[in-house]
Amino acid sequence: MVRVLISGLLTYDSGKTWLGITLAKRLLSHGVSVGVYKPIAGHNAWSQYSTVVESFKRGVLVGEDVLKYTSILKDVDIELMNPIDILLAPPDPLIYPGINIYSYLYDIENQFGQIVLARISLCLKRVTQHLMFKNNVRRVAPPLRDELEQLSAKLNAIEDSLDSFIQRLRSSDIENELMGCLERIELGRDVILIESFNNAIAPFRRILDDIDVLLVVAPSIVAIYRDDRAIIKAVNEAVNRYGEKGFEAVHLLSRVRPSTTFYIRPRKNIDEYDEAIEQLAKAIISTQ
Repeated sequence: MVRVLISGLLTYDSGKTWLGITLAKRLLSHGVSVGVYKPIAGHNAWSQYSTVVESFKRGVLVGEDVLKYTSILKDVDIELMNPIDILLAPPDPLIYPGINIYSYLYDIENQFGQIVLARISLCLKRVTQHLMFKNNVRRVAPPLRDELEQLSAKLNAIEDSLDSFIQRLRSSDIENELMGCLERIELGRDVILIESFNNAIAPFRRILDDIDVLLVVAPSIVAIYRDDRAIIKAVNEAVNRYGEKGFEAVHLLSRVRPSTTFYIRPRKNIDEYDEAIEQLAKAIISTQ
């Protein structure tokens, strides 16, 4: 069984999910049993409004990237594949005194200030809990706020504080739970594609201790890393120097030369063939 970690260089739109889906499709075409694991997912209630509708229909908070994976992997357990899901919503510009646009733009860049709902699925206990962050919900413009309140009621979300939620995400208990979910997904699989969160080199620290291939993606390129010891050393050094920001993928690229880099071409859809993705799939298969 091969663990492949997919990380993004940019905070947004690096192409992690696009690469993950096309790579999964190529592996499946070779008869490889593929599992996908996205421990932490985030999506936006405004720019990805369809996820609000889909979450209401399914009775579970689910994001756009996870839904894309379910379109090609038919036997997906959403709460196992994606144990933690976070829904964001932008604040209403008119709540700022005197239309203080500078404060508004500052808050738009602050993801924590936009978290309105979250889901934590404890796969080992088979328990799912939805959380609602009332102060942030109140800051959303009325039309969308009403729908978020309806979704919260549908999901039986419990009101929680953002600080409590963030501390919970940083706990060792959550890391243990997430590792347990990964081990369940791996059963009977040949390859596991693990997608990181935003521009973090990994979704959580412990997962770096046992990966076979690391792919860092940015628009037009993929950098491949195979030396796990060099990866761990570079990440530890960056975290010691920069704190939590040292966990961003940029610090690995600035310290360690990748084993290989290659270009990927723009495509109209995920079904369009790319020779580079085909070669990457074959390289992963040869790692087994």
